[in-house]
Amino acid sequence: MAGNALTLTETGLQGVEVAMQAVSDNLANAQTIGFHSESADFATLLGEFIAGNALGGGVTATGITRDLSEGAITQTNSPTDMAIQGNGYFVLTDSSGAQSYTRDGQTQVSVNGDLVGFNGDTIMGYSVNAAGQSSGVLAPIVIPQGVLAPTASTKTTISGNLNASSPVIAGPINPANPATYSASVSVQVYDGLGNSHVLTYYFQNSGAGVAPVAENWNWTATLDGSVAGLANNNGTIGFDVNGAIVSGAVPALPLTAVIPGAANLSLNLDFSGLTQFAGGTAASGSADGNAVGRPEGVQIGNNGIVAVSYSNGQTVNVAQVAIATFPSEQNLQLGNGVFTATSASGPATISAPGSGSAGTIQANALENSNVDTTSQLVNLVVLQRNYQANAKALQTEDSILGTIMQIQTQ
Repeated sequence: MAGNALTLTETGLQGVEVAMQAVSDNLANAQTIGFHSESADFATLLGEFIAGNALGGGVTATGITRDLSEGAITQTNSPTDMAIQGNGYFVLTDSSGAQSYTRDGQTQVSVNGDLVGFNGDTIMGYSVNAAGQSSGVLAPIVIPQGVLAPTASTKTTISGNLNASSPVIAGPINPANPATYSASVSVQVYDGLGNSHVLTYYFQNSGAGVAPVAENWNWTATLDGSVAGLANNNGTIGFDVNGAIVSGAVPALPLTAVIPGAANLSLNLDFSGLTQFAGGTAASGSADGNAVGRPEGVQIGNNGIVAVSYSNGQTVNVAQVAIATFPSEQNLQLGNGVFTATSASGPATISAPGSGSAGTIQANALENSNVDTTSQLVNLVVLQRNYQANAKALQTEDSILGTIMQIQTQ
């Protein structure tokens, strides 16, 4: 009996040691991003049978239960930080192609352009088109490192007001003579090589028109201060008695320009945003197209879309972060700071954020550890008392054995 009691006490001390390891791990990871606190599970061992009744044979650790509740989410200054609100894990792939999973959303761009997690493994996601629509094909997220090719302008739009009180001007518009026009508006356009050019429109109040046109305005355009190489660069716009445009809003033919060393420009013009009211001229213009762009930064949106911003003001969507969910998260295996799937956890279901049971992404944020330090310190006190109690039992058994040995030697 004494030997059995010593064995029982030993299991008690070992059980406390296992529980202490869990508490110590929790306290050590109280500041670890995405860490979920853990506790040891125990079961009674089968011992002797006395008069047909089982007597406990001690205790054994049967597993670890994790608190899967979400930790507090805090904002950060890093544009590539992200947190998951709700279920799921970020998907990582190492150099061998093995997948692992984490709640730690600390990511950055590697020297190779890969979006990598806290441990250097690549973040997985879906490629997307310019509109952010996913391809549905899971792949490593790679951030383009090269320049963004220029895009030639194809359309210009002029909007605002032309002053109805402007005096009527006779004769053709001469861009070099301000007396021949009432207002001018400049727009920056780009050729196919990314070179910028200034397209300037000159507007002239040319007088009364034929109903429904109450007032006509002539216009002409120059490129970089010249009309050389331009075609369809003039016309007439008509306004009714209410100052609304009724003719010439969208010229039928595009303005074309011969660009030395580059492809010719062909610009569709749109004046439909113009009005003719009294009170002064206040018009502006815009155009599509862009110059060569150099990557300036990466940002991740709340929908998990990864986008690259460029020096020319363009932003290009490149991928969408994937989220993995499992039938039994408690059975994921933890190692080296990441989880791996097991037969007990079931296979990963990988989808876009917000799809199915997957949570959503909180951009510029991280999920803190859900460890409650106060409760863990209380657990330490309880475990200390349990250890003392088991140690006292061991001391008592040792004393009994000593007494028996003394009797035997007398």
